[in-house]
Amino acid sequence: MSNGNFAYRIRRKPTGTVLEIAAFGWPLRGFAAADWPTSPGAVRRDAALQPALLHFAPGRWLAPEPTPALRALFAATASGGGGTVIDVSGKWEALSVAGPGATRLLACALDIEAVLEGRDCAAVTLFDCPAIVARAADGFAVWVQSSYAVDFMATAAQSGATLARGPA
Repeated sequence: MSNGNFAYRIRRKPTGTVLEIAAFGWPLRGFAAADWPTSPGAVRRDAALQPALLHFAPGRWLAPEPTPALRALFAATASGGGGTVIDVSGKWEALSVAGPGATRLLACALDIEAVLEGRDCAAVTLFDCPAIVARAADGFAVWVQSSYAVDFMATAAQSGATLARGPA
């Protein structure tokens, strides 16, 4: 969608393995806390600065496309009694919302800047769809629950079209 400052694009990204990690308690046991993003909304990024491990809720992390090093960290955490690793591949649909109008588009659903103030990710509801959103270099990385992905795309397109037309 393009209209001056409201130019944005939503792209579905291929989704392979996605893991969620749930801690059994706090502080986490059985691993070095320095390896984990532990403050609320903290994100560990990969070499390309993409979100790799998102602390999206208390004691919960999302790991889209985890590297072997992250998998080893998760295994050590599980074996040390600190938490459990859940394969949620298929639960989440990965999207990229990019461009100068990305913030404005998401603001149709909620005040995204207020939600992400002082944090890099959050569990939210966007266009009535459960989602996890993280800042990305060109906008936002969004994981929408797969059963809501079609509705998310349709509502986002409708909201974007309404904003692009401007006031009636």
